[in-house]
Amino acid sequence: MADQLELLKQLQAVDGQLFQLRRQQEEKPLELERVSAKVAAQAAQVKAVEDQLKTLQLAQKEKEMELQTREASVKKLQGQLFQVKTNKEYAALQREIESLKADNSLLEETILTHFDAIDQATKDRHREQALLATEQDQLRIERERIDRELAVISEQVAQLERSRQTLVPDVQPKVLEFYERVLEMREGLALVALDGESCGGCHRRLPPQVVNEVYLKAKLVTCESCNRILYLDDAHSKL
Repeated sequence: MADQLELLKQLQAVDGQLFQLRRQQEEKPLELERVSAKVAAQAAQVKAVEDQLKTLQLAQKEKEMELQTREASVKKLQGQLFQVKTNKEYAALQREIESLKADNSLLEETILTHFDAIDQATKDRHREQALLATEQDQLRIERERIDRELAVISEQVAQLERSRQTLVPDVQPKVLEFYERVLEMREGLALVALDGESCGGCHRRLPPQVVNEVYLKAKLVTCESCNRILYLDDAHSKL
């Protein structure tokens, strides 16, 4: 069994790297998703500002049309001044004209206020569009970086897979099956060295009998707590 343990140690070294690399393969796209989410949020902000600007512009146009209608009414009434026959009718018409003019003056102030709001909204749109462009550039840069890193990782994984294939045929089928089951269950760490009289994986103290069995190397010995396969670090071997 000592030779099988040596093979498993070599296999664990390869599989440990494979586990880390495959985790990176899963995490890299998530990094891109986070940047993409920022771009989407900024794009939504741009749309909100543009919608606000359109609303203000529409309201401004409506106010301007209303003012035109009111000014036309004033001109019409002013024309009627020359047609009235009594001073009383003239005074009433004059009061109506003055009232309309006062309303028009307030409407003009409202229109000027809308102009200021539109000007500010236009500036806000330019600012948010610039921020969006920056976020989009960052997304492009991040996508290129992640693509490069994933390409390197893929090559490393391929090399390690080839190395793994040179080791697997020499491992006994039942040993390999048990090892791979623990490997998956313990996230890439199936084989650990003794740490004194404790498991090098979960650090639980081991019974003396289990420690002695690890020293004997006569069979596969596992930690009763985490089920990892135990081996004796050569530097601390008593044999």
